[in-house]
Amino acid sequence: MRRTSLAHFLRHLSTGRALLLITGIGFIAAVLWLTVGPRVAESVGLNDDQWKTLGSFTSAVAFAFAFGTGIIALVEFGQAVDSRNLDIYRDIYQKLMSEEQIEARRTIYNLPEYTDRQARIKAIYADDDAKKAIKDVLNLFDYFGFIVAQDWVTADEIIGWLSPVVVKVWERIEPAVTHEREQRPEEPDYYISAVELASRCQAWRGRHYRDLPKITFDSRRL
Repeated sequence: MRRTSLAHFLRHLSTGRALLLITGIGFIAAVLWLTVGPRVAESVGLNDDQWKTLGSFTSAVAFAFAFGTGIIALVEFGQAVDSRNLDIYRDIYQKLMSEEQIEARRTIYNLPEYTDRQARIKAIYADDDAKKAIKDVLNLFDYFGFIVAQDWVTADEIIGWLSPVVVKVWERIEPAVTHEREQRPEEPDYYISAVELASRCQAWRGRHYRDLPKITFDSRRL
């Protein structure tokens, strides 16, 4: 049981904890060597020159071990990050391309055009299908925005990938979202991650496609 527990513990160590464990073991070994080593050398009859040579050799071995362990740990950490990013990208794609989300975006894209913000807000609040579609999309955008804010993935790459969909949808629903947030002074964090995601996507497109027309939905296109 003890061996099984130890193996389980070692398998589930993070890279940072593994490095800390190795460093701790190395430090303890160095302290023991410095305190016990001279006595051992004296007992076996080593002179000062031989002891210094042995000390230099063991220091070189320890440095090589630590350096090699660090390199391996960095490589494994990079592989773990890539694997985690791939899992997150796949999760985002699956959620974004689900039938529910596609239908919700289609409903939003087909909302009537209004140049007056208040008219658009009233039209949305009078349409139960539109309200449901907006809630579904906001829930997803809030989730995406939270992930990006945690820096679990390369945020700029995610922002660039999501920006076409987010910006097109946000252009349609922003008046209603802003209005709803204004009606909830007790909830300053109401869909705040979705709002921040939209802002970052708009800024990203502003930086990378500054000279292009603003991206909008066009029913005549695929």
